[in-house]
Amino acid sequence: MKLDHIEILTKNLVRDIKWYNEKFSYSLIYQDQTWVLLKFDNISLALVTKGQHPNHFAIIDPTIKSDNKAKKHRDGIYFKYENDPSGNVIERIHRASV
Repeated sequence: MKLDHIEILTKNLVRDIKWYNEKFSYSLIYQDQTWVLLKFDNISLALVTKGQHPNHFAIIDPTIKSDNKAKKHRDGIYFKYENDPSGNVIERIHRASV
């Protein structure tokens, strides 16, 4: 398994995308009014507006697609959130292209 992305809260999506554009090189994977996914060489970074998703990191887990509690996200991935013993949120995901 490997890490897929880290998701952090943004207070101003347009402003923050502009800042990342000025500072870093990445590929834009997805963008809408509430979140954006930026693909760096080794990991992706999701910027989300308040209330969309909990702050978390995601691990690729191909078995999650067959978990009956997994959901399908609007960008086509299968996902399931869970908490580690300290309460940190982990998202287990499966992308069709992985």
